Amino acid sequence: MPLQKAVFPPIVAVFNHKGGVAKTTTAGNLAACLAALGYRVVLADLDAQGNATGSFGILPLPPVGAMDVITGRVPLNQALLPTAFPGLSLLPATTQLRTAELELAAHERSHQALREAFANQGIADHADIVIIDCPPSLGTITGNALAAAAAVLLTARPDPYSHEGLVNTWHEIKRLRQVANASLNVAGILLTMTGDDPTGDDVERSMRAEFGDQVYAVSIENDPKVTEAAQLGVPVAVLDPDGGAGSSYLLATEELVTRLRRHARHDVHTLAEPAAHGVAQNTLRDWRARLPGLQRRANQSPAWTAVAAANVDAEADAFAPPPPQQANPDKSGFGWGPVVAALLLGMAMGAAAMAFWG
Repeated sequence: MPLQKAVFPPIVAVFNHKGGVAKTTTAGNLAACLAALGYRVVLADLDAQGNATGSFGILPLPPVGAMDVITGRVPLNQALLPTAFPGLSLLPATTQLRTAELELAAHERSHQALREAFANQGIADHADIVIIDCPPSLGTITGNALAAAAAVLLTARPDPYSHEGLVNTWHEIKRLRQVANASLNVAGILLTMTGDDPTGDDVERSMRAEFGDQVYAVSIENDPKVTEAAQLGVPVAVLDPDGGAGSSYLLATEELVTRLRRHARHDVHTLAEPAAHGVAQNTLRDWRARLPGLQRRANQSPAWTAVAAANVDAEADAFAPPPPQQANPDKSGFGWGPVVAALLLGMAMGAAAMAFWG
């Protein structure tokens, strides 16, 4: 189908050629924070692993999703899934993304399939802004995301390997501008998983010196709440909006909005003024309070934990101490009984020997 002329909402692809740099975590939290700032948001999960979809508690992966929209099998409005957070919809990953390279090979403009689908199906009717979680490789699907995007946000850890991966990704973006999307902007570099060790601090300083104001002022610290949030199927910005990573993601999202509004384009809707920081943070707190099964854990710090209602008992079992080990008579080796008996026997023999030599 030919590409219709359309004005798109800002489409931001979150990408790095290297994995393990909190790309998916960042995409999900940006989407949640953008919704808290008052925008209608679509989070498109284009990674065949489906981690962004799973991070919102949608597992197993649904039968209909992003690949159906890209190929035109299903209209966009039938593939979008609502989330627990007002204003935020999910275009989920499906297992069909694993065969995307083969399926899109016959497409006349294979790298433009997503952009054409968004244009022809009126993505602007559903979103003020779109966040795309890309696979950690520059294949056909990532090419589609970057060809459709107005901007790409690069996530990177402050370690030597990630730094090298960031440089390689930067060159890939420049090459893709020449062949697929000349107007693709870089929405900046967000440093993630910071604060681990002094070496990381040195690398962060080096990256900030090398890339200048492309690096966001705020960075996302290494926070155990991020892992807990992923396990519970909620963004950490909702689970712990006042914590280290949660509050930093809101600040990073506000910086992203500022950059997008500063570099407005004629073919992209300009984002409206976002809600105030305090309003957005209160919205995240309210979402946290409304999560099903929200409870304070006893004998822990007063941090809140979100638990899906159906999983409350399972979650309680997961944090309960393990039952005491039962003796297994079939296993060889000494238990505590034989050890104690041997000690008493040794003490008796020692006493007898002292009496004998005394």
